[in-house]
Order: sequence, then structure tokens, then C-alpha cells
Amino acid sequence: MLGFSWPELMIVSGSVLFLGIELLKWSHIFSRTSVIEEECQSPIFSFGYAAHNGPHTWKTFYPESTGYNQSPINITTTIAIGEYDNIEWVGHNTVPCSMIMANDGNSVIVCGTWCGRAHPFIKGGPLTDIYNFHSMMFHWGPSDNEGSEHTINHVRYAMELQFIHVKRGLFSPLQAVLLGAKDGVVIVSSFFNIMPVDNPYLDCIVTNLRYITQPGSKVYIPPFPLSWLHYTEGRNYYAYHGSLTQPPCSEIVTWLIDPLPVAISSNQVAQFREIRSSDGLLLTNCRPVQYLNERDVYHYA
Repeated sequence: MLGFSWPELMIVSGSVLFLGIELLKWSHIFSRTSVIEEECQSPIFSFGYAAHNGPHTWKTFYPESTGYNQSPINITTTIAIGEYDNIEWVGHNTVPCSMIMANDGNSVIVCGTWCGRAHPFIKGGPLTDIYNFHSMMFHWGPSDNEGSEHTINHVRYAMELQFIHVKRGLFSPLQAVLLGAKDGVVIVSSFFNIMPVDNPYLDCIVTNLRYITQPGSKVYIPPFPLSWLHYTEGRNYYAYHGSLTQPPCSEIVTWLIDPLPVAISSNQVAQFREIRSSDGLLLTNCRPVQYLNERDVYHYA
């Protein structure tokens, strides 16, 4: 018994077991963080937003970009079909263990690692399965009134933030693309509207942009819950079937568009225009609005 009494041996054994469990938990977190780092900064497809590689050129290398169900679109609110099911937001108020922000050469991406089973997901409404949060992507333009990809009644906003989710069982949008999973991705879009003062909930993002001005750079940022940047209590959103707005523009996305904008200041938006791509300053990373064609748009309220 190595000189231990039975109660002492039980205490020592329990401590060893606890430490073993903690090591396993943290090794999983570090392993997951390594994967998140790769997903958050490595561009898979070659494209850009300059004259020689912008959206008008994508059809040459990415034929899916000429499809019938492309995104973004203009949402005409008067013709949207009314629905009443609610989206359930699970874990969006939970603070992650760590967060990484990266410049992938075409946008600013934010990824997170959540401890245990706290990883955020969404279900309900038009969704047929559970969709786990993957990353968020910012879009902006050369001025404060042309920075969103989607439009509402032809009105554009200062910025658009897209919360990318993947279907349960998938690990990334790329996997959904490779598998041809038509319902593999859900993207929740929030708009930003210019206000005279800074939005403090964006401080973790904006104050760290200076560390990722160069393409391929990344930085750890103070973790924050996703609910800081989009509304999870509201029941007002538009839904339609579309595509990724970046190559390969695969038509595998259910879009959920929140028409209620989040506040941002002109100064905060300007910080995003300091981000650089391989072509120089990335003044815009928005794809033009695509034809709706014969698709239906649903309004959940």
C-alpha cells in the first residue's frame, strides 16, 4: 500500500484520475484549436475582388458561379411568403475557451473553440437538422452605404456579418462542397448600420484588426459570445436557398437574413478597409446581387 492508509489512497487515486481527465480535456481543446487555426486562415480556392480576379471572372474557373440559385440576392419584403416556425439558438450566449481572428486574403474570419459540449448550434424554423457554428466572416465595401452583400428592398448596409454553420456530422463548408451536400450549410447574416458612436461589442474585433492587415496573418482575441454580434431572441428573419458567395459558389446554403441591423460607427468600418489582400488594400469583398430567378423567399415572424 506504499505507506498510504485506505482513505489516503482513495484521495491520491481520485486526484490522479482527475488530472488524467483534465489532461485529456485540454489535449482535445489544443487539438481542436490547431484544426480551427487551419480552417480560419487557409484559403482553399484562388480568387479575389480586383479587376483581374473579381466576381466577373469567377465563371472561368468556377462554373457553379453561373448557377440558377446563386447568392447574394435582393430581398423584396412585400413578396416574401409568411411562415411562423422559430429558430432555436443553442449556446450562442456561451463564451468560448479561445477565439482566433484571421485575414484569409479575402476577408476577416473569426473562429472559436468551446469547452465540453457548449459548442453553439441552431435548429428549427426551415432547418431539417442541427447545424453547428463553424466561423464568422465579415464583408465590407468602399463606402459606408455599400458594404453588404445582400440587400433589403434594394437598400445596402455598411457591412454584413455572416455566421457560417455546418450540418451535424460535417466539419466544414469545404467538406459540404466536396460531398455535394445540398443542405450542408446554413449562413445567418446580420447587417451593420452606421451610428455616431462606436459599438463597444465590436472592440474585441476592431482593436485587433491592426495585427492581421497582411494576408495569412492571425491573432488570438479575447473570446466573446456570438450573441454579442447578432440577435438570438428575435423571430424576424428571411430565408431562402442559395449558394456560397465566394468560389466555388456551390448551391448548398440555406440563408437566414436578419433585417434588424447591428450598430457600428464609420470609424470602426474604416478599420476593415485597412485589411490587405495579395492585390493590395481590400476595399471591398462583396459579390454583386444575383438574380432571384424562380426561388421563393420566406419570412419567419
